[in-house]
Amino acid sequence: MSTKPSTRPAAKPSAKPAARPAARPSTRPGGKASAKQAAAARRAGRSFARSLYGTIATLAILAGALTAGNLAQLQHPNSVSALQHASGTASFAIYTLERKAGLDGAGKKIPDTILGANLPGGGGGTELVRAPRIQEFAALPAALAVATLNDDNTSTLEIVPLDGGAPRLVPLPKPGNVENIHAAASGHLVGYTFTSSSATDQLGKELFVYDVEDPSSTPKPVQGINGPVSAADWKFVPGSTSLVARTDDQSMFLLDPLSPGKITPLGTHSGFLGFVPGTGDLVVADRGLRQGIDPERYSTIHLATGTPTPTPTPTPLSIADGAGLKSSQNGTTATTGQPLLLDVGGLYAQVKSTFDAGKESSVVNLTDRNGSHLLYRPDPGWSRILNVCLAPTGEYLAIETASPGYVGDHYPNRAAPTPMQTAVVDVKTGALVRTIPGFLPNWCG
Repeated sequence: MSTKPSTRPAAKPSAKPAARPAARPSTRPGGKASAKQAAAARRAGRSFARSLYGTIATLAILAGALTAGNLAQLQHPNSVSALQHASGTASFAIYTLERKAGLDGAGKKIPDTILGANLPGGGGGTELVRAPRIQEFAALPAALAVATLNDDNTSTLEIVPLDGGAPRLVPLPKPGNVENIHAAASGHLVGYTFTSSSATDQLGKELFVYDVEDPSSTPKPVQGINGPVSAADWKFVPGSTSLVARTDDQSMFLLDPLSPGKITPLGTHSGFLGFVPGTGDLVVADRGLRQGIDPERYSTIHLATGTPTPTPTPTPLSIADGAGLKSSQNGTTATTGQPLLLDVGGLYAQVKSTFDAGKESSVVNLTDRNGSHLLYRPDPGWSRILNVCLAPTGEYLAIETASPGYVGDHYPNRAAPTPMQTAVVDVKTGALVRTIPGFLPNWCG
């Protein structure tokens, strides 16, 4: 390393400053544009800051409002599947809803459950779905459409897969009540009526259909002659996606919800009694000519032509036909339910109930052209019959029964006695095939 000093002269200090100060706005004509740009940038910055602060404040207010109670009003599933996921799609011959009135060890209401059962069989059925309060349901091949009740008594409609998957919400137009759920035989269409909880809203029993196989779809209002249909009662036609709806003024229509404008008026009728097994003809009731004196008249309507055909009025059953029920001379009264047509030959089932000293007991009678006979008498502990419906195969009746000393469940919609059970009875022999806890068997849908 050399120690010899450099012969180069020492560098003079630089006359240029180390860093330029910020440029002042030019006063020359060419600098006006840059001044304007700088001022615009400052204004944009201040505007962005105000917008940001406003957004943060708005979000804070919304968050506070949600946590204060509005969050509880947002739709969320109430149902929980009781099935093991990926264990395959469960399939049963019949489904029922079992409501529970008691409290668990923590003081909370015992959840309601939907059960599935096969025939023949025993036991209490297989638990499929549970929720704090289940109003009603409809069964599809691969899922259940379940209407549950929120804390404010509005409804949530959920599609619960039968493979154990998570429930999926059906979007509702606003807070309100879902009722009268039915499933089409096609296996992908479910329908229901919706009533808004707002007193100023016009949505009252408006009929909607929803495709459960298309989660991205929204429910579609069913269109009638004068716009959306408001249905007091309705059902899908067996084997199709068409439906029959009855309005509040008792007018009835055949509608195709997938083909708006395809509407067939079916007249005005006081009762909608379902369809004739095997033919799909509609069964209706009309008041007697002398109201309160003449019995109801019954007809079948061929849906392809709209032509009604009168059917013989069921002969009123005497007390003796009840196989042991006492006469009405000592304060006992008797009532006869609507006939349930079982075949094209005119065979029908009918519930006969008697009331004696505050106690009710019922039987199911079978009537054909040769007369009437007792088909089924429930056990005395379940002697009150509420409803009867026919299996899709035509082999069995599902008979809803309750204790004569029942207690009501006080649900705002579809209130029912508790407890209840469904008896499955052979149509030909009256033999009891099995009983299942609960009511609203899917055969009635």
